[in-house]
Amino acid sequence: MSTAAEEFNFKIDQFPEGEKSFIELPFTVSNDVERIEVSYHFPFGGGGSVIDIGVAQHGVMRGWSGAERGFITIEENRTTPGYDRGPLPGQWHVVLGIVKIGPDCKVDVTVRLVPRKGRWLAGELHSHSEHSDGGVTVYDAIHRARAARLDFLAITDHNTISQNTIRPDDPEMLVIPAMELTSFYGHTNFLGLNRPIVDWRCRSPRDVANKMAEASANGATIIINHPFQNSAGGRWQAGFDVTFDALEIWNGLWTPMNEQALAFWQVLLVSGRQVPVTGGSDFHLKNRRRHGHPANRLYVEGTAIADILEAVKLGRNVVASSPEDTMVKPVADITPPFGEILPQGATVALEFSGLAIGDEIRVITEKGLVDTIQSTAGRHLLERMLECQFIRFEVWHGAKPRLFTNPYYSE
Repeated sequence: MSTAAEEFNFKIDQFPEGEKSFIELPFTVSNDVERIEVSYHFPFGGGGSVIDIGVAQHGVMRGWSGAERGFITIEENRTTPGYDRGPLPGQWHVVLGIVKIGPDCKVDVTVRLVPRKGRWLAGELHSHSEHSDGGVTVYDAIHRARAARLDFLAITDHNTISQNTIRPDDPEMLVIPAMELTSFYGHTNFLGLNRPIVDWRCRSPRDVANKMAEASANGATIIINHPFQNSAGGRWQAGFDVTFDALEIWNGLWTPMNEQALAFWQVLLVSGRQVPVTGGSDFHLKNRRRHGHPANRLYVEGTAIADILEAVKLGRNVVASSPEDTMVKPVADITPPFGEILPQGATVALEFSGLAIGDEIRVITEKGLVDTIQSTAGRHLLERMLECQFIRFEVWHGAKPRLFTNPYYSE
């Protein structure tokens, strides 16, 4: 994957078809590009020139801004207003609309293709709005997520998708289309699609499994929610031999149901299953929870919603108590992201930050808790050799969890 941006520069001083014509400037976008940036300049004011601009992909217009904007950005899921979201790879053209040609008219156009790169993002994967029982508008939910300094938000309203039709322009927030399948036999989130299934009604646990398979076949990312919730419908009753991508082990405030989910996840790992985990505030206005508490701190390759969901499925997630609290990251160039399969004997090097005196770092394998380290400073560098089936890490302050990593697995 390239690390340097590719740049194309065009200088136009000939207009063979005169005014009321178009000039197209070609460029190609590869799979490793995450953002297209287009800027242009032409004499204006006393020069009298008027040159409009837009872009086309595969011969079809993807947006137009006239002469209003001198700088345009296009990503898969967020763009300058006036431009369509969508996949980037393919053949593109900058399209110049030649409205008026003034004296000595020249147009300078620069196209910059920014490559995909790894970054840490924080976000919410389980929340609600007034489209079910959340008590706030979609706009309010996005405002709350921004105030919590989140990068992405999934509004997972119960058995409805109407919230997915509201996509306000907000370049600072990726809003993931979602739905929470809410059945008599448990709840599960479908992420990434405006309409993941045709009909949500489930009359048996087998129906739940079938709906999950349908959503997965359509391309949804599936998370089983609060599997040990103490309610008749909230407790998971459809089994774990169903189609799902991750398990929510931290829902809202830390309670016994989360303790049970954490313990059950350990059982699954010991049995040999590689199950990624997530957290979610499960925000409803009436339950006084806050977006991003807990938060999903994801290592993501790119800026698109698809990149976020791929990171969820790969287990590149640190489930932390908040977006800005205690954190742990693999040491660059030594250890890959969480969720990876490593050779036996590989060194896992991690840097913990935001620690408080009294925090306890726990090292856990298939043998259970194998080591604890008491924090004496805000940062701690930890190295362990992978000599086990899997290894994962937790931070606690007394009886309160601060974070859980997904595991590293051995070959």
